Amino acid sequence: MSYRYADVAELENETMVGSHQCVDLVKHYAGAPATSKWREGERVLDAVHIPVGTAIATFVNGKYQSHAHGNHAALFLRRDACCIWVMDQWANDKDKPKISSRPIPMRGKHKNGEYVNPSNNADAFSIIE
Repeated sequence: MSYRYADVAELENETMVGSHQCVDLVKHYAGAPATSKWREGERVLDAVHIPVGTAIATFVNGKYQSHAHGNHAALFLRRDACCIWVMDQWANDKDKPKISSRPIPMRGKHKNGEYVNPSNNADAFSIIE
């Protein structure tokens, strides 16, 4: 089962929720459970159709890592030829003081198979199940 907030467009420039961490946005609006229960669904770039507002995140071996850096969760807006667009929030980022939309480009993987800058890499995102 995926998680979704259909009115995601209305969140642009709203006040951040919870601790201002990215996962709190997904939990608050899409009703996602604790991150320990998140499982990796279909990879965003492989999906034929993703409903607007679907909760997405970065995963390692099928699990969300919950590290201070290098992982991210957001609400999906759309995909184009070079990126995905998401609605998200970031704690302690003076350049992003409110919930807002942004593009996330495709950055690929390192030679060792790990994603380049996963929090900011469209290739790294999958649907939260």
